[in-house]
Amino acid sequence: MLSMASSSSLSRSWLYHVFLSFRGEDVRKGFLSHVLKELKSKGIIPFVDNEIKRGESVGPVLVLAIRQSRVAIVLLSRNYASSSWCLDELVEIMKCREEYQQTVMTIFYEVDPSDARKQTGDSGKAFHETCVGKEEKMKAWRQALSDVAGIAGYHSSNCDNEADLISKVASDVTAVLGFTPSKDLDIKSKFILQSEQVKMIVLVGPAGIGKTTTARVLYNQLSPGFPFSTVLENIRGNYEKPCGNDYQLKLRLQKKLLSQLFNQKDIEVHHLGEAQQMLSGKKVLVVLDEVDSLWQLEEMAKQLGWFGHGSIIIITTEDRKLVKQLRLGIDHIYEMKFPTSTEPMQIFCQYAFGQKSPDYGFEMLAWEVTGLAGDFHLPLGLKVMGSYLRGMSRNEWIDALPRLKSSLDREIESTLRFSYEGLSDNDKALFLHIACFFGYFKVDSVKRCLEKSGLDVNHGLQVLADKSLIFIDRGWVKMHSLLQQMGREIVKNQSLEEPGKRQFLWNIPDIIELLEENTGTGKVLGIMLDTSEGGEIQISKSAFEGMNNLQFLRVYSSDILKFSPNIPAVYSGTLCIPDGLNCLPDKLRLINWYRCPLRFWPSKFSGKFLVELIMPNSIFENLWEGIKPLQCLKLLDLSLSRYLKRIPDLSKATSLEKLDLHGCENLLELTSSIDSATKLTICNLSNCRLLKELPSSISRLINLEELNLSDGSSLKEFSGCSSLEKLSGCSSLKELNLSFTVIEEVPSSMSSWSCFYQLDMAGCSNLKEFPNVPDSIVVLVLCGTLIEEVPPSIENLFRLRKLIMYGSKRLKTISPNISKLENLECLGLSFRDFGQLNDIGRLEATIEWGPDLNRRWRLRTDFRVDDILPMCLPEKALTSPISLRFGGDGLKTIPDCIGRLSGLSKLVVTRCVKLVALPQLPGSLLSIEAECCLSLKRIDSPFQNPNICLNFADCSNLNPEARNLIQTSACKYAFLPGQEVPAHFPHQSTSRCLTIDLTPRPLPSSFRFKACILLLYVYKPSSGFKDHNDEEGDNSLRGMSYRVRGKQNGHTVQYVSDQLHMPHLCINPKHLYIFEDSFSLNQDCLEAGETIFNELSFVFIVRDKTCKVLGCGVRLLEVTS
Repeated sequence: MLSMASSSSLSRSWLYHVFLSFRGEDVRKGFLSHVLKELKSKGIIPFVDNEIKRGESVGPVLVLAIRQSRVAIVLLSRNYASSSWCLDELVEIMKCREEYQQTVMTIFYEVDPSDARKQTGDSGKAFHETCVGKEEKMKAWRQALSDVAGIAGYHSSNCDNEADLISKVASDVTAVLGFTPSKDLDIKSKFILQSEQVKMIVLVGPAGIGKTTTARVLYNQLSPGFPFSTVLENIRGNYEKPCGNDYQLKLRLQKKLLSQLFNQKDIEVHHLGEAQQMLSGKKVLVVLDEVDSLWQLEEMAKQLGWFGHGSIIIITTEDRKLVKQLRLGIDHIYEMKFPTSTEPMQIFCQYAFGQKSPDYGFEMLAWEVTGLAGDFHLPLGLKVMGSYLRGMSRNEWIDALPRLKSSLDREIESTLRFSYEGLSDNDKALFLHIACFFGYFKVDSVKRCLEKSGLDVNHGLQVLADKSLIFIDRGWVKMHSLLQQMGREIVKNQSLEEPGKRQFLWNIPDIIELLEENTGTGKVLGIMLDTSEGGEIQISKSAFEGMNNLQFLRVYSSDILKFSPNIPAVYSGTLCIPDGLNCLPDKLRLINWYRCPLRFWPSKFSGKFLVELIMPNSIFENLWEGIKPLQCLKLLDLSLSRYLKRIPDLSKATSLEKLDLHGCENLLELTSSIDSATKLTICNLSNCRLLKELPSSISRLINLEELNLSDGSSLKEFSGCSSLEKLSGCSSLKELNLSFTVIEEVPSSMSSWSCFYQLDMAGCSNLKEFPNVPDSIVVLVLCGTLIEEVPPSIENLFRLRKLIMYGSKRLKTISPNISKLENLECLGLSFRDFGQLNDIGRLEATIEWGPDLNRRWRLRTDFRVDDILPMCLPEKALTSPISLRFGGDGLKTIPDCIGRLSGLSKLVVTRCVKLVALPQLPGSLLSIEAECCLSLKRIDSPFQNPNICLNFADCSNLNPEARNLIQTSACKYAFLPGQEVPAHFPHQSTSRCLTIDLTPRPLPSSFRFKACILLLYVYKPSSGFKDHNDEEGDNSLRGMSYRVRGKQNGHTVQYVSDQLHMPHLCINPKHLYIFEDSFSLNQDCLEAGETIFNELSFVFIVRDKTCKVLGCGVRLLEVTS
């Protein structure tokens, strides 16, 4: 299939992967565009000469492009040899094949290889016409044509599916190049091949991610196209800014750059302006590796005007602050990505085995080692570990694993440590806090716990993120595991022999020694103990006495965290504190202790520095007596502590922001001192079943925003609302959950709660009246109540977006005013409980409406659709552009009201398996999607819009009248099951090609036609991993196109269509795709009027690898004007 290059070509640098040589009029509009798309989807960079002005001969730009391309693809088509330009290209290509071992691939596109090789037939006729007056080139052209046609190539005539042909070509090119899609390809296609302007490209990412490697690969590929090029490596390590005057250092840096660029070791730079003078107008390629400060660029690369057109400056850095200082747009910044999917294993195996997969017997070991590079698979770690293990036996791998797990390789550590060493002392300390304790904590929690630590945590987190040492992901602080391991190595080295003299402890044996033998000292700041791995751990009552500076204590079980932090589970480790604890250090800021075995709180603990006390599933009945100085406390979580009867006095807890007591089943009262917590915003009292009333002092919580009282079955005053009346003073209250309580009505004062926007009363089985809520309400959940009416006053809730009333067994009346709720987005109305709505009879209707279809409304119900839908559809949507989708088993007929939607453009009834018929629909309709409507039989009226798209895929029960209506309607396309091409298509074929013989006569050059393609679904099993760039990845719409060729006045003329959408085959193996279109066989001269045609040839190309064309039919319609 291809002319293979010798190994010597691999040592050559190439600017492009592929050079494409083609005759534009034959292939540019159709086949070529699909070839280019497939190549680019695989990361292959082609050179295409579309933009180059054509002259008498191939110019130096094209010659250079051909010579700098690894592969040349020659698209030999019918008229290829009619172009002297193409023939000159071909001569140069064959020369490069000989001299540079360039790989040449030939595609015979609707041309006989023998005709091309011998210059006979249509190809030969074109060749001889081109040679007239150019006899001096004829010999070279003839030889090039003979040679390229002699290469075993790809034949379009031998392939039923062009998509398969193109995919095969792209795969073979990938094999020749010997790469998988990589970062350097993304960068070249995104930045470098865009224009001739001076470009600065910044590769930013953490240490070890491959910035330098990527920059070096780019340099090797691009440098042949630049007269001056160089790489300045490790700038931060070699040019560290001293204190005081840095003028001499800048001169030294400029001298290094200029001497390498111009290859002059003795070059002299006397002042900073000389670099600009020497670089002016010169096209250069410069890589500045590991830049970490703006001053390093100020007198070297900051002014792009210094360089000539086409210059490229590539900068690698870990520092995002530097990127911000450069003020570059996103078009100049490439964020390095961690390897995804199968890439980590391939990278590791490349270094461990010299191939992309593990040797036999090493598969599980390879996966285990790859996992040691962390969740994000740092390439440096993969490379170093792979190189370390290369050549070892399987037993040697097993022996090496413990060491790889426990200690960091020196090369990895030295690379990662650069950024750490450049930090200030405060930022170093913050880094170690995160590496050893606060990794995978919420940002808010980290800030709270370190707020008064002197570490300037707000600024410090930003610095660490800018240096790529941490990253913030959806509100969580995260750190790569290798960076975490480096930080922990630093702390471990503080005292190798005595763990009690380190700042942080996380290793179970070290912690056990500390707690059992009381060896802790004032050096210890934090302890993180995972009890799932320690078996039974004995803690002496004086374990914490020596650790007077302990600030952070976390005890948890990773076994439980694998499931849910709130679900009790059996786990392997147990803490035993038989005598309790004498004390806890007063400086503790965070106590996070899941299932604490203490029954009594240590008597010696003031709590004056405590910021977060998190002790779910504890066995306390009470924490402590009296008042403690809890002025720093911001979070108190005692959830699921089933023995807890009362909480401590909160008189001093003036900073408390969140109180979580959910699941405290024996809690008897909420302390009246709660009113001191004036900053409290969230209070969760759900499932506190013995809590009888709320203290009156709760009314003074003016900042309370969320209150959860759900499942509070003993709140005796709820039925009379007096407890809720106490909330009237909570002026900031936004969300209230009263679900599964005995409440009968809401207090009258609720209608005046101005900030209130969410009320959940699901399961309030005593509630009979629709609650009187304020017009600020946005979400209202009233499932499982005894409400009988949605009242007319519903129209006053103009901000309401969500109304859910599942399980409303008594609901009798729904006011039509519900249709006036312009902002309503989600409406749930059903007799049955919401947990049963997956049963038979469920209906979903979703509309998108508004000028840009940007408004959304959804109904979910088991009511009769003919009753509920007309009543509830938003009033303003009725006259607006609208798209409507039905779903569920409850739809048997389309409601009559749909016919009155004058703006309806799209109707979707996909998988409505009980739908029997389609009624008369609005003339505005442009699309019907009715896939898998297995019961659909009738279509009661014709389609009114000739531009409509009809998708009836897998509607196997359509009656003959419905089938005929779909097949004969004027439409953009129709898709339905079928066994054969209908008879009303007079011209038919049993393949994808069709020729119509015409009596020679004058005909206009522009035709309209209707075509039918018979398709067969061909199952092709998945070949494993899927490239996310694969054009076949989207199964919802597949493409097809067609070509028409006609014999006109003794010449063959051709039309190639744009790609048309085609729905995907699903269940039934055979389908008909019917469409209408028009074509012109004389596009360049439409005014030419009538021409003589004696033959029309159609070829239909389906770009779907899962289906095959079994036949086709064409009906010529009226001539277009």
